[in-house]
Amino acid sequence: MTSRKQRIQDSFSAAASGYESAAGFQDRIAAGLAARLAALPSLPDGARVLEVGCGTGLLTRRLRAAVGEQADILATDLSPAMVAHARDALAADRRIAFAAMDAEAPTMAQQSLDLIVSSLAAQWFSDLPTALADLAQRLAPGGRLILTLPGAGSFAEWRAAHRALGLEPGTPAFPDATALWAMMPPDGDSRIDSETVVETHRDGLAFARTLAALGAAVPRPGHRPLAPGQLRRVIAALGAPCTMTWTIHTLSFTRNGIQS
Repeated sequence: MTSRKQRIQDSFSAAASGYESAAGFQDRIAAGLAARLAALPSLPDGARVLEVGCGTGLLTRRLRAAVGEQADILATDLSPAMVAHARDALAADRRIAFAAMDAEAPTMAQQSLDLIVSSLAAQWFSDLPTALADLAQRLAPGGRLILTLPGAGSFAEWRAAHRALGLEPGTPAFPDATALWAMMPPDGDSRIDSETVVETHRDGLAFARTLAALGAAVPRPGHRPLAPGQLRRVIAALGAPCTMTWTIHTLSFTRNGIQS
């Protein structure tokens, strides 16, 4: 595991116990993805479903209704602490299994899955194009991969507040739809839907505290952290209330072939 990936794992593990108290926006996106999954054609009995980046189970707890009673679900996350919280919350469903797993090194066989889902986790991949290609290879013919991730334009207010003060933000360079199209695997049908979603916080400090509570404050590689005084000025510049704009991409890929 790279040092950056270890840092991401450690940050989310430290946040696991209080994650859901700060994850209103993440829950909102998970609910939307679950509704999209429920509208897809029914999976066959015994379908094999993999969730990548399950966190504490915001999407996982909605998957049973979305994919049917007879599907077998494996919920995974890079953080063992997140997996433990999800397992504790959903232990009553005997057809949901849990495992700590790096989605960029999946342990399941190729062509072994009917559905792969993920909500707001793929932005943490070290190599998104390679990860998408590798996950797509785990799909059986006719299987689907569907995930959400932030895109270019996300955190526009945070970036603007930094740059107005002559500072560089540590937020990642999220991809736009054109870049994502170039990453989609070639051996199937792809679709990308994009929407702008706005969340509101009491003020800039509340937003910063939310990021910390989520474990999502790990900066992009090579970013030099701001001095405390610089960070206070950025937070003040965000004002009150503090709105934060997201671009949310939903990627859908269906592998060529007929589902068994």
